[in-house]
Amino acid sequence: MINWNAELAKRLSCGEDERRGLGPLIRRFIDLARKARKEGFLSLEAEAAQTEDPLLKVGLRLVAEGVSGDDLEDILATYLLANDEKGWPFLRSCVTVEGLVSLAAGDENPILIRKLVAYYGADRALSLLQELEGQAS
Repeated sequence: MINWNAELAKRLSCGEDERRGLGPLIRRFIDLARKARKEGFLSLEAEAAQTEDPLLKVGLRLVAEGVSGDDLEDILATYLLANDEKGWPFLRSCVTVEGLVSLAAGDENPILIRKLVAYYGADRALSLLQELEGQAS
């Protein structure tokens, strides 16, 4: 899990409309996790080649190469720290990093979902959690 400080937390600030964009991103990680469990981590290389998101592309490649645990988290957290994104772009990057680390750990969908909906905010996470759990079955 990313080690948070006040500066990083401030950079996460964004509006409700932007936070709604987390649903499709989390669904993407659910699909990626299914694919990795079914076809193996090497199958993620094809996903990396098809994505436009540079952080997701690098992360999927690292997962496919077998980088895991603390090393993966350190590498991806460095990307977050080196980037000056704020608001929605930064929130999206944070969820991407958490999703990649969870993917590499082989987390089952219920754990993956719970880790990622936390970024939606406690007061709004429950409805998104229920929606995603229904789709992840």
